[in-house]
Amino acid sequence: MAATDDPVLWLSLAAALVGLVGSVVPGLPGVPLIFLSALAYAYLTGFEVVGAAPLVLLGLFAALALVADFAATAYGARRFGASRWGTAGGALGALLGTLLGALLLGVGAIPGLILGAVAGVFAGEHLRRRRQGMTPEEESGGWRRTSRAAGGVLVGYVAGAVAQVLLAVLSLAVFAAALLV
Repeated sequence: MAATDDPVLWLSLAAALVGLVGSVVPGLPGVPLIFLSALAYAYLTGFEVVGAAPLVLLGLFAALALVADFAATAYGARRFGASRWGTAGGALGALLGTLLGALLLGVGAIPGLILGAVAGVFAGEHLRRRRQGMTPEEESGGWRRTSRAAGGVLVGYVAGAVAQVLLAVLSLAVFAAALLV
C-alpha cells in the first residue's frame, strides 16, 4: 500500500485524474496519461507499489485507446456506406488530421481527427469515382452515399469517445487497485 503522505503519489493521482478528464475533453491526453502517471510513480518508487502486471495492463489499455479513435471512425464510415477507397481515405485523413491539427494548425487533435476523417472519406470516394470513370448522373447518387458515410465518421467518433471513457475508468481502477494492494 502506498504512503498517503507521499507527494509523488499525489502528483501521480492528479495526472491520472487529468487523464480521466482528457478522455472526454478534446485536447487533453486521456488514457495514455493515466498509463504514464502510473509508470512514473512505479519508477520513482522502485516498482515496489505498482508492479509489472498492472503496468502491462495499463499499457494495453493505452494502446487500445490510441487505436480506438481511428478504428471506430473507419468502421463508422464503412458501416454507413463508404467504399474501401472511402474507408482508407477516412483512416488516412484521420491520421493526418490528428497530426496536422495538433502540431501545425493549432485546432487540436480531436477536431483534426474528425475533419481529416471526413475530408478523407470524400477524397477517397472522389478518387474511386474518377478511377471507375463514372458519369455525372452516376456520381450524384454517390455523393449522397458519401455524405452518409461522412456522417458515419461522426457516429464512429462518438463510439470511440465512449471507448476512451470506459478505458480511462478501467485504467484508473487498475491503478487504484495496484496502490491499495
